[in-house]
Amino acid sequence: MKRKKRRILLVDGYNLIGAHQELNRESRISLEEPRTKLLAALSEYHAVSKYEIICVFDAYEVKSQESIIGFYGITVVYTKEKETADEFIERFVHDNYHPHLCEISVVTSDLTEQNSIFALGAYRISSREMWLTLSKAEKNISRKIEAINEKVPRQKLNIGEDVHAKLEKWRRRRF
Repeated sequence: MKRKKRRILLVDGYNLIGAHQELNRESRISLEEPRTKLLAALSEYHAVSKYEIICVFDAYEVKSQESIIGFYGITVVYTKEKETADEFIERFVHDNYHPHLCEISVVTSDLTEQNSIFALGAYRISSREMWLTLSKAEKNISRKIEAINEKVPRQKLNIGEDVHAKLEKWRRRRF
C-alpha cells in the first residue's frame, strides 16, 4: 500500500502581513488584528487546499516558551524567546522534509530564507504570490456558495399569493 505524501505549507506570518498593504498598515498600531485576519484567510484556504498549513510568528524579543495552537484547521506556532520564524522554518524543513514522504512549501519573501529552504529541498512561494493565491481561493469559495444558494429553493412549495393567503387564514383558523 502506497503512503500518501504529506503536503505542508509553512508560512512566515509576519512576512506575509508585511506584504499586504492594509495589514501592514494595521500592524503598526497593533499586531493582534492583522494576525487574526491573516489566520482567517489561511484557514479558508486550508478548507479548499490539500495542504497542512503551519503559520509561524516569531517571538524573538518576547520572553516566552514556544507555543503551538490550533486555529480552525491550521497550526499556529509562536517561536520561543530568541528564535526567529526563519530559524524555526529552517529547522522544521531540515527535520521533516523527505523527497518521497513530505513536500514542504514555504511562504516568505525573505531572499536569504528562500535560498536556505530551497537548499534543504523545500519549495518557495513569495508572499505576493501567496496573497494572489488566497484572493483567488476566496473568489472560488464565493462562487461555489453563490451556486449552492441559487439551487436552494426559497420556499418549499412554489405557490401563488392567493393560495398562500388562503393557507395562512386556515393556519390562523380564520375561515
